[in-house]
Amino acid sequence: MMPHFRRNIIGLLAGAGLLLGQCQSQKIPAAATNLNTAFEISLNQKLALTGENQKVLGEIIFTQLDDSRCPANAMCVRQGAAVASFTIQAKGAEKQNLRLFIGDFMANDSRNKRNQTADTVMLQLENNGSYELILKAVMPYPGTSNGTPQATIQINKS
Repeated sequence: MMPHFRRNIIGLLAGAGLLLGQCQSQKIPAAATNLNTAFEISLNQKLALTGENQKVLGEIIFTQLDDSRCPANAMCVRQGAAVASFTIQAKGAEKQNLRLFIGDFMANDSRNKRNQTADTVMLQLENNGSYELILKAVMPYPGTSNGTPQATIQINKS
């Protein structure tokens, strides 16, 4: 009786090991987006940036969101702001960390911008020249839902 029990345990452990071996994390391929078109990107999502003839110019990741906007149906002294951080890695270039905001940004902002409905910064993508990154919207608006944050952005060749 004991050898049969031991054989079943060994078989069970071997089966569990095979199943766990199949649970390795796999890289999720990055989705692609074309330049000069507004697109949505979720927090921590990576997107490939494609230019003319679907040539991959680099990738963008929505890395962080600091959202201090006044919640829906609340009365606030200031409007607040949504500050979205992105990392852009152009082919053959160093990573660029960029922060853009919508709303009433803090007074210590060196760019001294106020009441932004869209924010724009310039960036370089390899030898393809200058581009502008435009933050158009950040959803969900505070107090409306608890969904995954998404930014609507656009990258235009300048």
